[in-house]
Amino acid sequence: MGEQHGTVPDPDRAADLAEFIGALGELRVSAGMPSYRALAKRVGPRMRPPRVMSPNTLVDAFRPERRRLDLDLVVAIVGALGEDEAAVDRWRESCLRVHRDARTQAPAGAERRRRAVDGAPAELSADLTDFTGRVSEAEELVAALGTPPSGPAAPVVLSAISGAGGMGKTTLAVHVAHRVLRGFPDGQLQADFHGTEAVPTAPHDVLARFLRSLGVAPARIPVDPDERAALYRSLLAQRRVLILLDNVRDAAQVRPLLPGAGPSRVLVTSRSALPGLDGALRITLGALGPDESSELFTNIVGHPVVSAEPDAVQSLLEICAGLPLAVRIAASRLATGLHPSVGELARRLADERSRLDELTVEDRAIRTTFSVSYRGLPEDQARAFRLLTVSDCPSFTVPAAAALLALPADVTRRLLDALVDIHLLQSSTPGRYVFHDLLRLFAAECAQRDETPAARDAAMHRQLRWHLHTSAAASRRMNPSRRHVIVEEPGPGWRPLDFDDFDAALAWFEAERTNLGFAVAQAARTGCYEIAWKLPITMWDLFHKRLWQQDGIRCYESALAGAEALQDRAAEAWVLVSLSSAYREALRLGEAADCLDRALTIRSGLGDLQGQGSCLINLGYVYTEMGRAAEAADVLERAVRIFQGLGHPAGEAAAHTNLGLALQQLGDHPAAVGHHRRALAINLRTPDRFAVGKTLTNLSVALFQLGSLDEAADQARRAVEVTRDTGNSTDEGHALDALGQVHAARGQGPLAHRYWREAYVILDSIGHPHAADVHHRLTSPTG
Repeated sequence: MGEQHGTVPDPDRAADLAEFIGALGELRVSAGMPSYRALAKRVGPRMRPPRVMSPNTLVDAFRPERRRLDLDLVVAIVGALGEDEAAVDRWRESCLRVHRDARTQAPAGAERRRRAVDGAPAELSADLTDFTGRVSEAEELVAALGTPPSGPAAPVVLSAISGAGGMGKTTLAVHVAHRVLRGFPDGQLQADFHGTEAVPTAPHDVLARFLRSLGVAPARIPVDPDERAALYRSLLAQRRVLILLDNVRDAAQVRPLLPGAGPSRVLVTSRSALPGLDGALRITLGALGPDESSELFTNIVGHPVVSAEPDAVQSLLEICAGLPLAVRIAASRLATGLHPSVGELARRLADERSRLDELTVEDRAIRTTFSVSYRGLPEDQARAFRLLTVSDCPSFTVPAAAALLALPADVTRRLLDALVDIHLLQSSTPGRYVFHDLLRLFAAECAQRDETPAARDAAMHRQLRWHLHTSAAASRRMNPSRRHVIVEEPGPGWRPLDFDDFDAALAWFEAERTNLGFAVAQAARTGCYEIAWKLPITMWDLFHKRLWQQDGIRCYESALAGAEALQDRAAEAWVLVSLSSAYREALRLGEAADCLDRALTIRSGLGDLQGQGSCLINLGYVYTEMGRAAEAADVLERAVRIFQGLGHPAGEAAAHTNLGLALQQLGDHPAAVGHHRRALAINLRTPDRFAVGKTLTNLSVALFQLGSLDEAADQARRAVEVTRDTGNSTDEGHALDALGQVHAARGQGPLAHRYWREAYVILDSIGHPHAADVHHRLTSPTG
């Protein structure tokens, strides 16, 4: 190694331990080793007897104040650097000689150290001059750390700050520590535990360093970890020291560093919530709010930059999604001229493929920060973390994730909760999990790199089919009498949800509304055309009962493209009927009628009589809305005959209902009431209370128009009760309006206005156009 690495220091020239250690350091440099950590990887296998020497222990071994070196460590280092056996023996003999000398006299280095520690240790990192935000968290920590002890045995306050990488835990901890410095006249101790690295710092190594900082001579530091901790607690018992333990992996790293009693205080940061740290005040850092992000960004780049491009700044900060490190990196790139304008940087960050590349400046990088957490995960957690991103859904529950991962629900829950504990997932709502936007991008990169295409596709298909089957189950529970799409048996490794009643099914639909829309779009984008058209069909009751027209239009337009791609004419007709309902509820009546005409033509060609009847029911309703009541009545009478002939009561009831509405528009109120009564009689024989409530509402309005005020009021009250019970806000509003009109006709103005106000609030809250009519009644002088 001599000519390759330079001159090797002569161990015989090591006159005392400090020079001896320095010689070993020179040997490392001459051997071309960049750091003691790099050297540690070479040293470990050569240790005799075999044992693991952490990088931190190795670094500690080269401190000038050491009075004794581990002989095996010295020999392993020299051997790892390529020296021959003769040189190794010379180093061994020199080490033994220095050890003998160290017994008879204290080295000068130790004396210098003892003189240096006569003052209080001041190890705290520098505070940021542009520290921004975290006001409530900082105040809470300052209050906790500044509380004076009630006595010499007052319990220590543990402030555990946890959060994902890049959330600013260390920055906040250092800032708070500087704010309370005056309350700790005996000094500050700080240590990085490297908790996210493969070999974290050992607590007994930190104890040794802290003891030296507190004035203990190296020779007097106990070797036994328990004895070190006991001496540490004894020294702190009568001192007021602030101790910052940064980047801690788990509670086991922290416990030996906790003062036993006295006025000292400990501040801990970790990516884990440290559930094993008893009695801790825990503060979890989330994303910065928009105002805090803007303030931090402005403090770095300056007001002129922000005021020159306010829209671009807003776009950029939205992309950073409140992650303090991301905001700092983006601002630093602008402040140092790496980008000429905010707009250009925002445009680059808008591309998800290069976003993490752009969020890098010198040794700061979002990807690196996230990688530290990812590398430390057990394989099952790492698999869950990356595979969850194959779904486009913005959130997921345990059952959905279990299907995607092909794991039992209890195992899946433990995995998700473990990821939440280390802040790789968030769960602000019990049972529902989400990614931070930038973490999702990173996890997706991991999935592309660490999972095969087959594994990713299989997981995506399991998740999409789970949504289809569960949505179909909810639809059957909500509306058992309607025509439902056929879905195949569930695949291995997952099972859909089942629902006990209407309310449970509707609640699931509402909770999963956004996810279902993303699932439809993903199915269409990835060529899963069967799911792309069937899933929206199962969601018809959700869109119809909640009047989410725009959601329905987007889903059914995607579904139609999927059915056309499959060249499945029956599927195309089915989607056209559903799309017509969405268009109709959005008052796009012409487009609704066109969809139904196309569907009717297809179903006639296929000989689908029930499908034709469904088209006619809907077409008649659209004609009525368009003011073409006479045409509507003809179409609906055909529908009544079809469903009577098929022995299909639900279809017949729907045809009678729509025919009654057409006749009301034509002014034939007695006939209209007759059709509504027939529809009600049929629906009362079914478990479909939603249909019962709708029919009662229609009947009450028809009776009012007929002039039967008493029965109209009775049926309207029944309608309010049933529609409120089933969550049918649309018909509840119409029934309350009918009650108001009955009381107005009786000259009971105040009572009429009470019902109209209730109706208006309900209809306006869901954006129903009939709210305008009710509002007119409330404000009209004759109302």
